[in-house]
Amino acid sequence: MSTSRPLLSAGPGLNLILARWQGGSRRIPLELRFDSALVPALAEAEVVGEAELVGEADLTGKDIVVNLTLKVTTREICARTLDEFEQPLEAPILLLLRKYNNIHEVEWEDETEDEADTLHVKVPEQLRELDIAEIARQAVELERPLQPIKPGAALPEGVLPDDVPVEKPLDPRWEALRGLSEN
Repeated sequence: MSTSRPLLSAGPGLNLILARWQGGSRRIPLELRFDSALVPALAEAEVVGEAELVGEADLTGKDIVVNLTLKVTTREICARTLDEFEQPLEAPILLLLRKYNNIHEVEWEDETEDEADTLHVKVPEQLRELDIAEIARQAVELERPLQPIKPGAALPEGVLPDDVPVEKPLDPRWEALRGLSEN
């Protein structure tokens, strides 16, 4: 596709330009770099700086499978030091779009058990753009760590880092048995 006809757009929403996804069965690469401040839903999720949305759309008749990865930087507060810091984050977005002639509004379906990571979306046949800003915000919130730790943050006093081996005291009776087995 030519760069003069974008397939994604940002601001004030995050839109998939469905009107340009015409044709039979094929894969369309998708890529968009944008300032996260252009999308209020991402700003609400404390996303800062440049964001990147990459992936592909697989067109098969009335179904479109959209597999995207949202690469962003989030503003976090360290659980140890309470310092604010920025952390890179990647959030997957997997959509199954189904076009219907008999509906007039987008219908977001609940997750099915067999495809828990895929969001099913019913879209009107004539829909030109689909705003996925709220889906992107939710994906960021789900991938965000519960207790983020700033890189280099000191451990609390008395806590050893994970990579320091801790020797457990050996019961002297086991040592005596080990001596017998070596003879």
